[in-house]
Amino acid sequence: MQTVLRYLLMLRHIPKQPQKIDVNTLRERLAEQGVDVSVRTIQRNLIELSEVFPLTTDERNKPFGWSLMSDAAIAPLVPSIMLERTTQQNGNDSAKDGALETVQLELRCDAELKSHFESFPLNETQRLKTNGEGILLTVEVAHTDKLLAWLLSYGARIEVLEPEALRQQVTEQVAIMRRYYEVD
Repeated sequence: MQTVLRYLLMLRHIPKQPQKIDVNTLRERLAEQGVDVSVRTIQRNLIELSEVFPLTTDERNKPFGWSLMSDAAIAPLVPSIMLERTTQQNGNDSAKDGALETVQLELRCDAELKSHFESFPLNETQRLKTNGEGILLTVEVAHTDKLLAWLLSYGARIEVLEPEALRQQVTEQVAIMRRYYEVD
């Protein structure tokens, strides 16, 4: 089971062409998520994954870079799959009719997330703008419990700026989590 989870985490960090990621950077990203494996293991895993997924390696320069082929027709294996733009049902957006509320989400993100969001946009409404040391991401998404969980999964790498109600929800969840880790 650990191998499958490692494969999924690896796929999550591999960008679409023309961007690429080298094995050492991939190892660092896995280590940040608590997965400690050798460079050689990652190399073997990438070769195995390339037999099933449309992965390619750029061997023109060292370190070699891995990426998903630009025309890959697979959904990105990331939580952003849950954030598809909700379409209005019969022009009525009330929750009682089954339609979800959509919100205009505005986030301040760490700069290193830029290539991820460029490779795997949340949906067609996503806009990225460089903002000082980070990036500003705006996108229209369905306001669901999955949205809150997705935002929290990025920890301190994302700050919710808008909508204010969602920012407050994140603040409340962080306060609850903090209580679990306070030392008396």
